[in-house]
Amino acid sequence: MTECNKVFLDTVIFIYLLEDNKYFGESVANFLEYCTTNSISLTTSVITYHEFGIKPYKLGRNELITAFEELCTELNISLQEVTLPVANMAAKLRSKYRGLRGMDALQISAAIQSDCDKFMTNDRRLKQINEIEVMLIKDWLHS
Repeated sequence: MTECNKVFLDTVIFIYLLEDNKYFGESVANFLEYCTTNSISLTTSVITYHEFGIKPYKLGRNELITAFEELCTELNISLQEVTLPVANMAAKLRSKYRGLRGMDALQISAAIQSDCDKFMTNDRRLKQINEIEVMLIKDWLHS
């Protein structure tokens, strides 16, 4: 991975890790270990908390919510709020990029507002964004 000080983790990163995704769970664990070993700061947003919680709450799997919270504490993952500047930037991004979803725009804006170097996701559609380097898990595996 190129020089980096701070990475924003999209919701899917937590889903893959905490739900032990057979294709990407181990890769995410290795990526997080790499970040920890190399003193790369990690951040996410309150949007992640919202998106991650939907399925566990629906299925009554509160242990996944607890695991998410413990992981954020253990890895010292900072949490970016959705502020007016974040919302404003998200609106600008949505006006610029065709098909960009509202939650994705908010996530990317939160990453930019919190001075992240990279946005780690597995959503190919977000590779069109130029304001921050968007990195897919599979790209990291091959870097």
